[in-house]
Amino acid sequence: MRSIAAVKLFAITAICTIYFISFSQIGVLAYETFFADTDRLPAGTMIGPISLAGKTKQEALQTVENKVNEWKASASIPVMYQEKKDVIPASLFTFQTEQSLAQMVSGRPAPLFVLVDMQACSAIIQKLLPPSLVSSINLKKLENDLVDLAARLQMPTQPLDLAVYVSRGREALQPVSSATIQTSNSELSEWLSTNPAIVIKGKQIFSLVSYMKEAGKSFSSEAMSTIASAIYQTILPTNFMIIERNTSRELPDGIEIGYEAKVDDRRDLQFYNPNTTAYTLVFQKAKAGLRVTLVGLPFAYQYVVKVGDIEYFEPRTVVQYSPLLRPGERQLKQSGKRGMLVKVTRETYDGQHHLVRAETIAEDFYPPTYTIELRGLEVGDTQSNMSENPTSPQQPANNEQQANNETKNSEQAGEKQENQQSPSTDGQSENGQTPSTNVSNSQVNDNREK
Repeated sequence: MRSIAAVKLFAITAICTIYFISFSQIGVLAYETFFADTDRLPAGTMIGPISLAGKTKQEALQTVENKVNEWKASASIPVMYQEKKDVIPASLFTFQTEQSLAQMVSGRPAPLFVLVDMQACSAIIQKLLPPSLVSSINLKKLENDLVDLAARLQMPTQPLDLAVYVSRGREALQPVSSATIQTSNSELSEWLSTNPAIVIKGKQIFSLVSYMKEAGKSFSSEAMSTIASAIYQTILPTNFMIIERNTSRELPDGIEIGYEAKVDDRRDLQFYNPNTTAYTLVFQKAKAGLRVTLVGLPFAYQYVVKVGDIEYFEPRTVVQYSPLLRPGERQLKQSGKRGMLVKVTRETYDGQHHLVRAETIAEDFYPPTYTIELRGLEVGDTQSNMSENPTSPQQPANNEQQANNETKNSEQAGEKQENQQSPSTDGQSENGQTPSTNVSNSQVNDNREK
């Protein structure tokens, strides 16, 4: 009997143990099945960049709304086109938080749904773009990028460049500036055949001398100066910044005053393209000589180059006495030429033709060339009547040296005027280092030929 009782007790104990174990396991499964919606969210659950792990759905909704409100209170998305800048305010974005939570998947990341008012954005964009580019902007791509930034609750480290969203069709790339120089230099035909176009990359300095070295071409100083002058005149009515540019002692034929650029073994033409997009210099043979056209996206502003009134310096006369001439006889040894000084400025206008700024680009000085006159000796000539810097027959060399000294003085006056006109760029010196993007004015290394 005792053995039967022990078996019954063991059976009852085993059944109870199995029951309690099964009940605990089934109870957990049932709880997870019927009460999962009210449980806290598991690890890995996210809406956009916001982690919702360990939160109830109500807490998750409140967390998302708080993060969105924090972003909208401080955020704005800057946009730019060349020199023009504006911002797209956070108020133009609508966050669909409830719809985002409705699409949420436990343990997985889900997107934060955002809408942007593109009609208001387009109004901002149109103020930045030239009228000819408004129809070329890819608004859908821009909308996707704006929504993506807002959905990640981020602000860009750099302004959104609208040039990226402009299609590169024929209607976008246009001739933006051109210049023609009269010349009959025979080397230009070779230049046109080997260099029909030069690409000026965005955010880079272009050096004509370096370009020629890389191309393995060699031209005379006269030909290079003609090409450089045509390029210089073409880029002046743009936002390009002149880094180095030089002039001669005398203005070459065919080049207008204010537009010369001297290039040789010691002198260069360098300029900086501050835009993010490239521009192309196109060279063509014109009836009168060489024509250069700059092709690219139209500029945000209009640039007008003005060459001021020319200030003339009359040449002085140097008299030299020669024993080879009869008394009273005169002979012109060298014809003088007037010196010239001119100021070149660049004015910037907006779309409503309002003056934005005016800057001095250069002050070009060409010293006068002296008139040298030979005269025969007069009987009884004294120092008292030599009022025009005469020299005796024994000292013509000294007088010519005096004329050279006066010429040097005129050159020094021109160099002094150059030093006084120094427009500058932030972050760029004459050593050819790349300037920073916040360059505001042009720095000109305007040397004269010694």
